[in-house]
This record gives sequence, C-alpha cells and structure tokens, in this order.
Amino acid sequence: MTDTLAHPLVRDYLSSVEALTAALPELHRRELLADLREHIEVALADADHLDGDGVRGVLDQLGAPGEIAAAALAEEPGDDRPVPESGGRTAVTVALIAVPLPAALVPVIGAPLGLAAAVVGLVRLWKSPQWSRREKREATLLALSPVLVLPVVAAVLSVVLGGLSARTVTIALLVTLALPVVAAARLVRSAARLR
Repeated sequence: MTDTLAHPLVRDYLSSVEALTAALPELHRRELLADLREHIEVALADADHLDGDGVRGVLDQLGAPGEIAAAALAEEPGDDRPVPESGGRTAVTVALIAVPLPAALVPVIGAPLGLAAAVVGLVRLWKSPQWSRREKREATLLALSPVLVLPVVAAVLSVVLGGLSARTVTIALLVTLALPVVAAARLVRSAARLR
C-alpha cells in the first residue's frame, strides 16, 4: 500500500503541498499531509490503472497543490498569513537587507548610505505581508548581527593571526558579510514558496 505513495507524481504532489503550506503551524501541516496521503492511498487502491495517467487522474481529482494550500491557509485564523508580493518589490527589499555592510565600506558616504539602506530595508521587511514574524525576526537579527559580530571576529582573528592588520580586518569583513547575505537568501527562498 505504501508503494503507491512512492510514485514520483505522488511525491512531487505532496512535496509541492508541503512547500506551499510552510506558513501553516507544524501540526496543522502534518495533519493536512497525512490526510492527503491517506486519501491518495485509498483512491489509488480503487483505481483501475496505476500508470502515470491513473495516478495523474487521482491527483487531479484532489485539486492543484496551490488550491489545497490556499484553502488550508485560508482556514488558519489571524491576519498573519503570508501574502505574496511582486517579484520586483521582493527584490528591492531583499537587496536593501543585503547591501548595508558593503555600502558602508564606500569612503565618505558609505556609513550614512549603509545605515539608510538598512533602515529602509528593515521597514519594508516588517511592513511586508509575505513573510511570517519568525522569518522577519531571523532576517532582522542576521542583517544587524555584523555590528556585533565584526568586532568579535576581528578580535579573535587578531589573536589567531598575531595582531590586528588589514588582512585580519578584511577576513573579518568577509565573514560578517555572509550574515546579511544568508538573511537575503532565506527571504528569497521563503518568498519563492508562495508563488
């Protein structure tokens, strides 16, 4: 009976539903997926053909993964449900999250430019309906963490490498540059799941 769930079409279908319902509470999502698996097993056991067309027919009767996810998300109480934004708006917000530290390295205007980018990026992030509060908190911490992490990494590297030098500061900057980039990558991945 479990072999029917191993069919590539079924696995792809369930994976799509799982990805599209990432914003649901974990228990609700597990229950939804368990119900779908059970329904698919029963339907495939009653199906005349278990070839690609037969499996596709069973999945079509359930509805598209996007429809199932939308219905499940609509059942969730509260106004904290992620709502997709345009790709352009998402790109600008994510770029503003990733760019402050590199922008701060520009001579003379770098510091105010980086600070302005960080403030605007974080305001856009927190006003956006497409990311959950948890995702916003994580992105904010990662985006602001270079302020605290850079001196610590520079101090550790200066001890390890025998003193504070341009090389030490450069390595510390490269290490801490990764943190806002990680935040931006996670936001992009999360936004892509909604589309």
